[in-house]
Amino acid sequence: MHIQLLYLLLLCAASVTTHASPTPVVLDDGHDLNQVPAFNVTNFEASAMVLSNRNFYKFDVTFYHDATPVHCEALGTTINHQLTSIPQTFCPTGPSSGGSGSGYGNSTNNQSNRNSNSNQNNNNNNTTGRGVSFKWTEQPDGSGALLIVRRINDKVTDTAVYKVTPDCIPMMGDDIFRHQVYEGPENFSVPAYRSSESG
Repeated sequence: MHIQLLYLLLLCAASVTTHASPTPVVLDDGHDLNQVPAFNVTNFEASAMVLSNRNFYKFDVTFYHDATPVHCEALGTTINHQLTSIPQTFCPTGPSSGGSGSGYGNSTNNQSNRNSNSNQNNNNNNTTGRGVSFKWTEQPDGSGALLIVRRINDKVTDTAVYKVTPDCIPMMGDDIFRHQVYEGPENFSVPAYRSSESG
């Protein structure tokens, strides 16, 4: 799948601290990648939970100036109180829920939002709905990578990768309270690229 190739390509291009450098790239299968406005991530948190076999990832992402942030979050499972890879996870429909809790909407609200969104034209400013997803991948060297994907339509996808160095995800606490926590910046911008399939 070309999303996986794009992810690997962007991961290789990502700098070791904050974000990928803005260089044009082309996938091996001929898909052109054009740079689009950076994805702005705010309130990023990731941590293994103390005395638990769970870990969590949550953040808000904004795709252009003055857009409503999309809230993304996921729970993972860990056996060693560390952050673990999670699969591609869709972000809930609608704006960030602020301090209201999990941020997961119910099916009635999601259907209502989808109906509302269907009345809007599907252009580059589409920031809600099932088109936004993310994935966290633990790397063999102890680093992590956050992949954020915004699907514009069936043939157009915007993708950004934020690489996190091992020193930004240290183990904290002692004995039974020892657990891994993201200690990097909470707010950051990640260069994003658009992939367009032909045909």
